[in-house]
Amino acid sequence: MGINIFYLFLTVSAVIYLLVILLVTVGWYRVKPDDLLDNISGLTVSVVVAVRNEEKNIEHLLKDLAHQDYLKEEVEVIIVNDQSEDKTVEIIERFKREWPRMDIKLFYSDKEGKKAALSQGIENAKGELVVTTDGDCRMEPFWLGKMVAFYKKHDCKLIIGPVIYQNEKGMNQKFFSLDFMSLVAAGAGSVGIGLPFMGNGANLLFEREAWLKVSSGNSGKRFVSGDDVFLVQGMVKNFSSHAVRFIKDPSDMVTTNPPENFKEFLSQRIRWASKAKGYRTIWPVVVSTIVFLFNACIVSAFFAILFKTWFFIIFCIFVFLKLAVDYPLMKEFSSFAGKKKLLPMLFPFAFIYPFYVVIAAFSALFFRFEWKGRKGLK
Repeated sequence: MGINIFYLFLTVSAVIYLLVILLVTVGWYRVKPDDLLDNISGLTVSVVVAVRNEEKNIEHLLKDLAHQDYLKEEVEVIIVNDQSEDKTVEIIERFKREWPRMDIKLFYSDKEGKKAALSQGIENAKGELVVTTDGDCRMEPFWLGKMVAFYKKHDCKLIIGPVIYQNEKGMNQKFFSLDFMSLVAAGAGSVGIGLPFMGNGANLLFEREAWLKVSSGNSGKRFVSGDDVFLVQGMVKNFSSHAVRFIKDPSDMVTTNPPENFKEFLSQRIRWASKAKGYRTIWPVVVSTIVFLFNACIVSAFFAILFKTWFFIIFCIFVFLKLAVDYPLMKEFSSFAGKKKLLPMLFPFAFIYPFYVVIAAFSALFFRFEWKGRKGLK
């Protein structure tokens, strides 16, 4: 009787998972590329970056921002130092002297955490539009211009841009990269079906006035993470799903560094998973719940092998089912991102992924996490 119930639960969760991923895949195809000009100006833009201990990366970001094909007079770069303990501030100050034509403003966060630092930067921004990215990111010269051109063409409130990892080394970082691509692809596909619920703060554009309205009633204020996800959901709540768009342009890709190791990777994913407790709309709850339940069932089937060896067959069947369901979306997104060489990794990835999802979900519920030297966060 118990085994029959388990089969039923596993089958139902698999069917719902199939439907969710199918919807998201259809959404990816519905997001159409745009033929955008890359030199449109006329709107003032504030690029806001919260940084903490980015001495290895910040100069690369600043150089990329300095070479943007957008009128320098219409762009300000706001960097908020989140209590860095290395030479990040020293490098920024030197860069400001070397590039006097760039309007770079440096603030010191009066609170702890990236979300607070970003809020301080946006509150002090003078641009009509705000673009956020991270201190370890890189972008092409047309990035800013195309984001603004897309905004002017579609008249939306928030634009989600694609983000991928770069320079992956070894099997671990290739695994991290595939996992990250699955999240970005799912976010883009959800936009395509009119149910946007997540984006990545490394590549967002939004109206400052819309942010002020959304931030006043943000349901995720109590979380140190989630500035991007709760912003997307807040925009939908206040302005409808049509206010959020995904820009499907490879030249508008932002690249960032993968986690160094599994400990850093797991800590990051626990931090991201912890945001799910603040979801207040149906689609994010459905997606996060069904992804967890289906993967938890696969993990349960694996441990059931200890009692019934033929559960190994059940385990493999549902792993391959998950792989078959995920493959079309991952194939399309990896092609879009120039990461098709990682596709063969999907096979071993499919056997590892369920365990990592369950560990991250339970850890997010019951444990605090560490981020950039700060311990005990939640």
